[in-house]
Amino acid sequence: MTAQKRRNASLLSYLGDAALPLGIVVALLALWEAAVHLLKIQPFVLPAPTEIFKELLISGPTVILPQLHVTLIETFAGYFAAVIISAILSVLILYSSTFRRGVLPLIVASQTIPIITMAPVLVIWFGYNSLPRIIITAIVAFFPLTIAAVTGLKSLEPQFIDFFRSLNATPAQIFFKLRLPVALPSIFGGLKVAATLAIIGATISEWVGASQGIGYLIAQDTALLNTTRVFASLTVLGVAGMALFGLVGLIERLSMPWIYARPSMAWLRASQNPRAPAAAVARPRQ
Repeated sequence: MTAQKRRNASLLSYLGDAALPLGIVVALLALWEAAVHLLKIQPFVLPAPTEIFKELLISGPTVILPQLHVTLIETFAGYFAAVIISAILSVLILYSSTFRRGVLPLIVASQTIPIITMAPVLVIWFGYNSLPRIIITAIVAFFPLTIAAVTGLKSLEPQFIDFFRSLNATPAQIFFKLRLPVALPSIFGGLKVAATLAIIGATISEWVGASQGIGYLIAQDTALLNTTRVFASLTVLGVAGMALFGLVGLIERLSMPWIYARPSMAWLRASQNPRAPAAAVARPRQ
């Protein structure tokens, strides 16, 4: 098989992977559209996808996107705060058994409290600004990050640590050159989960004590029975969540080249050596 044929086969494989979920979405939207018209469902109960698309064109640039901008600022601020907090907590839990026994149960207990009940208290403490919403976003996002990081850092087998110690490696070298690379797949799994939870946390936090943001807009439109714009806002919010998830996935691939091969480099090697085996350019399965 020539290099050109291998490139075409790999491209077709990527297109096939993308075509299946896209086809399912199109089929579901078609069924949704048909059900709304056949059953004569009122728009304030369930709008048709075409009506939602029209609302996106009308309200999207002027109403929804400015509110989404506010929510994304809160999301990124809370997300980065959660990353920093989880990094500190995971290292302390890893190296201090006393801290692990004393704090880890409290971390788990913090997730049993409904987050919406904390919003009024935080508003009383910090006022009607973005800080309570950033705190709520960080609280929602830090738990999966911490658990994933601790799990990954503790997954290292003791014989590898003993081998590094036999080479007179310092604790910092063991951590950054051994523990952290081994834990990266688990850490990025937590980062992906936290990315979607951060969007949810920021949106929910805007239901209480907020005067802007896409969560605030959804709450107002729900009260006004403007269901079409509610669905339009949810659509934009879903796309933003998928984009953030994809961004974390891209960083994951760039951060772990030893796991994710680069097909473009494989194609380049194959073009320079046409006799290279087909396995050398095969796209790695996840």
